Amino acid sequence: MVDASALVSTGPRHVPVAQEHTVAPAEQSTTRSAQREQRAARILDAAGDLLVIWGYPKITIEDVARRAGVGKGTVYLHFPTKEVLFLVVLLRSQSEITDRLASTMRRGPEGVLPSSMARTTYLSVREVPVVHALVTGRAETLGTLARTAAEYSEDLVGDRITTSRAYFDLLIGHGLLRTDRSRDDLLYAFTSVMTGFLLAEPFVTAQPGLFRPESPGHRADLLADTVRAALGETGTAEALTAAWPEVAALYEELARGARAEVDRYLQSARET
Repeated sequence: MVDASALVSTGPRHVPVAQEHTVAPAEQSTTRSAQREQRAARILDAAGDLLVIWGYPKITIEDVARRAGVGKGTVYLHFPTKEVLFLVVLLRSQSEITDRLASTMRRGPEGVLPSSMARTTYLSVREVPVVHALVTGRAETLGTLARTAAEYSEDLVGDRITTSRAYFDLLIGHGLLRTDRSRDDLLYAFTSVMTGFLLAEPFVTAQPGLFRPESPGHRADLLADTVRAALGETGTAEALTAAWPEVAALYEELARGARAEVDRYLQSARET
């Protein structure tokens, strides 16, 4: 057998081919793609840290670039505007909360009820610093990011709305919610109560003399009770068990979509 390595000699320092590490074009492309994705994640981490420390209005792209250890132009290679950058920061954290909701629903039928969803979401927002900073920050920031989401992540926004409507239709269809109000009325009530509890925290905290339950769990329980009463949660254990797999599947799919949307941004950087 002929040793092919013997055919390639560079003189006195012969290196067998078998010992050389030749990087194929496809491997080089994969490596560059992975490096770009890691760099985008580092920029998102830096932006998220600053969001929690300073708040959205005070942050510039230069601040983010400095903290991430990259140039300002590099940030723009990944994210065309400040609004898109912080939209992805928010989407990444929202994806984490959606995963928690899906996980709660997998554990048992009670997890699919709106009261349980509200409780899980309230506690998750407190435990995910980026979302907590946005919710307790300036209201116009959320409005800015909501408009950016409608423009740049239209499909995900549409999926969230479609999932919410399908969720309430399923619960109503299984006799688990009141029927003297329309699906849209119940969805509006749920969203308003949820938002009110989240936004009330900084307001109540700033008002000496107003009662505020100290424990987040206590406040989450009050939220769950309010949602349960407003939506008229009812129905049998059999109905809840029947609805469970359908609702859980809805939110598993939404969680997958949220993760895919974040991945899309991470992988969409222009070539350097």
